[in-house]
Amino acid sequence: MFLTLDDYRGVCDEYELKQITQNEETRLTAEAAAMEQIGSYLRYRYDMARVFASEGSDRNAMLVQCAVNISLWLMVHRLPQNMGHERRECLYNDAIKWLRDIQAGKASPDLPLYESEDGDDARNPVRYGSMKPNRYDY
Repeated sequence: MFLTLDDYRGVCDEYELKQITQNEETRLTAEAAAMEQIGSYLRYRYDMARVFASEGSDRNAMLVQCAVNISLWLMVHRLPQNMGHERRECLYNDAIKWLRDIQAGKASPDLPLYESEDGDDARNPVRYGSMKPNRYDY
């Protein structure tokens, strides 16, 4: 899986991490939903299968934090009295803002692009070139 339990330790203390991750199925479901949400913003331009297949230090650190914050936001609602709800909401909104910035071209993460068999960027909708100029000499 793209995320590990150690990725959560940067934004959770031990007590909160234990409460959130006590049901592994819920955590895995939230992580899958978070990766799908991230993919919905980025898959048009980036090869998300390769991105999510990367492990360890090959992963994009900001994308890992984004996935962690979105996963925690999805899991925080099942905690007693929504522990840390305000903090999680702020981190979730920051993650979504970063994803929207990438989508709008305001940020450019180091992620693998889609490429065609020729090695060209297959997802770039902009094509350029022109016809030979017409001189209209009769």
